[in-house]
Amino acid sequence: MGLITVILNPVIMMIDYKAIGRRISLYRKKKGLTQAVLSEMLGVSESYISQVERGSAKISLTRLDEISEVLSTDIVLLISDSVILSELSVNSEIFEIIKNWDKEKTDFLIRLLLCADNYFFRQDN
Repeated sequence: MGLITVILNPVIMMIDYKAIGRRISLYRKKKGLTQAVLSEMLGVSESYISQVERGSAKISLTRLDEISEVLSTDIVLLISDSVILSELSVNSEIFEIIKNWDKEKTDFLIRLLLCADNYFFRQDN
């Protein structure tokens, strides 16, 4: 039996570290953890967690996996843009409005929702 040569075309993927950071922040807050507590659990500096959440630090898949375990969430939820849309599809009216939006509009909506969440979080505390 001869060898079979398979040539895979490389896939160039743009990684949106800011979006990943926003999701990490969201799930961290849902779990009731501060950046300090998360950093201690991971054995990294609080500054590093802050940089990751702002998207100014590139994060490895290994570290993302560790974070997903600590946050008790699937790593796919941290890295996949499509997951956000599928979670929003629960509310079909919102999904119908945004389903054809480009990344810029979707990112704007996410930032707007985060501002609203921060506003209401301060009101509740």
